[in-house]
Amino acid sequence: MADNSGFSLKVLENEIQDKDRQIVRIDSEIMHMLNITEGAIVNIIGPKNSTSIICLSLHPTDEIKDNKNNNKNSNKNTTDKIIRIDAKTRDFIGTNIGDSVTIMKIVLAENDNRPGKMNIESTDDTANSIIINGSCINFDRERPKIMEFLGSLQKEVHMDSIYCKCYANGKKTLGWDFFHVALDLRLVQRLIEIHPEINKQEAASLEERFVLWLYAKFRKRKLDYHMKVSEIPYESVTGFRLNPNDFRNIEDMESMR
Repeated sequence: MADNSGFSLKVLENEIQDKDRQIVRIDSEIMHMLNITEGAIVNIIGPKNSTSIICLSLHPTDEIKDNKNNNKNSNKNTTDKIIRIDAKTRDFIGTNIGDSVTIMKIVLAENDNRPGKMNIESTDDTANSIIINGSCINFDRERPKIMEFLGSLQKEVHMDSIYCKCYANGKKTLGWDFFHVALDLRLVQRLIEIHPEINKQEAASLEERFVLWLYAKFRKRKLDYHMKVSEIPYESVTGFRLNPNDFRNIEDMESMR
């Protein structure tokens, strides 16, 4: 099934821990069909309105129950799959528990600069992104502050339409909420060009130096977040490459004898 296809899912109540978190949860199988990952922005279409919202996968025990129910149906139709939506979002889109809503993947269209214009795309937004692990106290309260700052960085390099997002990963320990920040590599590269102090940070890789710089920027705003690099996009290659500016020639080897 195509990535830009919508799926009709049965509405159920949100989990207790997801109350007022502005998220929805769906089966990982549906996420795979939509070609989206944890934290992707999706469009939920109800009888009255539609809304863009962060999408996470169902908890493992919830998916087991969902699959057992679907196995009872010989057709195994995706309309039997569920989506967990909080009361505030249900009221906005005009749906109730037991109804069906349509879910679709959305991203900002790069070739259309009209304000608010959104198109259905089949590209994977996280393919060229740096994923940063973070933790804070009360993520729901802190997320708008994080997004506001990231938005200011985008405006600083005139790349407002570049992909950037922040989402919870569902983990919570001793009062700390854990989250992910995904930044387009192009945005990071532009910031490094105009902020040479990034390369002065004490870290092995460029991406790690950027995260240290980003952490320091948050601290200046008195925002207490712990951050570290989780994933770095790499070009898929075979074999290995030599840096032509950093290798030993025959004379070097002779002098080392």
